[in-house]
Amino acid sequence: MSAVPILGVIEGFYGRPWTPAQRGRLFARMAAWGMNTFLYAPKDDRWHRQLWRDPYPEAEAEALRGLVEDACQHGLQFVYALAPGLDLDWADDGDRRALAEKFVHVQRLGVEHFSLLFDDIPYAVDRAAQAREQVSATHHVMDTLWPDGQAGLLLLCPTEYCGERAAPSVATSPYLKALGEGLRPGVEILWTGPQVVSTEISVQSVREVNEILRRPVMIWDNLHANDFTLHRVNLGPYAGRPLELRGLVAGLLSNPNNQLELNTPGLFSLTDYASGKSDWTPEASLDRALEVWLPAFNTSSIHRVSLDDLRLVSHLLYLPGGLGPQAVRVLDVARALVNPQTGAEEREALVRELRTVRHRVITVLRALEAGPNRDLLFDLHPYLVDVAEELQRLIVWASHRGEDDPEVFSYRGSLADRLMTLGWKT
Repeated sequence: MSAVPILGVIEGFYGRPWTPAQRGRLFARMAAWGMNTFLYAPKDDRWHRQLWRDPYPEAEAEALRGLVEDACQHGLQFVYALAPGLDLDWADDGDRRALAEKFVHVQRLGVEHFSLLFDDIPYAVDRAAQAREQVSATHHVMDTLWPDGQAGLLLLCPTEYCGERAAPSVATSPYLKALGEGLRPGVEILWTGPQVVSTEISVQSVREVNEILRRPVMIWDNLHANDFTLHRVNLGPYAGRPLELRGLVAGLLSNPNNQLELNTPGLFSLTDYASGKSDWTPEASLDRALEVWLPAFNTSSIHRVSLDDLRLVSHLLYLPGGLGPQAVRVLDVARALVNPQTGAEEREALVRELRTVRHRVITVLRALEAGPNRDLLFDLHPYLVDVAEELQRLIVWASHRGEDDPEVFSYRGSLADRLMTLGWKT
């Protein structure tokens, strides 16, 4: 049983939103793993952010209604988020009406739980005044939706939504102080931790923000998010959060990788953490997650993937805070290989080790290519190919065997490609 009352997923990233079919698969997994909440907040849904004043056109409204019904059928709380902060003028009566009418419009589509997002917008000169305006807007929404008293969740994402954005600090922020003093107790406040992407969230840091906000925060967790750096994905476990944290928060919501099919390790591990006993560890949790994920790779009778093969892939594409243990070893081997002090015999052994790693990566790739899960293939393919290609470049450079000239690689055209080659010459 989960130790946190609200546990789930945020579709809150920048980039192409998930499709209804993808969300349906996600809802089934969430229900199976014990999650209970889905927060709908894709930045590139135009009616969520850019066109926040406008009602959804008929086709989009019906799609949203269907999504709400699908979530409810899976036992999930569907939370609709609106992000008006880019150009909301709270002094304008028209904007006040538009805000209320938009939430009522969505409520009529079957939504029972709501969120108001003021993240990633300009700061006002008077941050305390900005907070008070947001408090007023939040209460206006509450009173519009529930004139007889609050009957669902209402989540608020503040403009200072993490420690590094609190000025001058969390404990002394006029903005957070005004927010905590002004907001009604029924409003949950979203918080990403010390940073936008927090590799660690300590008990002390959460206690500090809880005190100034006068309530337990709800964690909007960007640990597995990759919309800010799409050349990488995060396949590691839920980590960097002590078990004691569960008793200090109102909930845990993960804003994960844009690529839906790559989120099994992180999301399963999150649910594992939420119900974990005192001996819970991220490493053991990752193995449990990979065991759940492994059948998706073994749909072909010809190409078979082992748990250790999948563990290697996860370690190579781990977390923002660092590499997994097997990837650390690969990096150590690569560094030794390019070290001019490394002898010829040792160099040959290092090349053999890198060839083995590359072969295992290719094994996973071939298994996906032979299987029916094309979404998983397409989501993971670029990252496996990238790793295999870089390993091959090292192997060619060290052994002088191969068709590619490691110094030229003339098919590489972009600036990013060229930046990645810097530093490899010895």
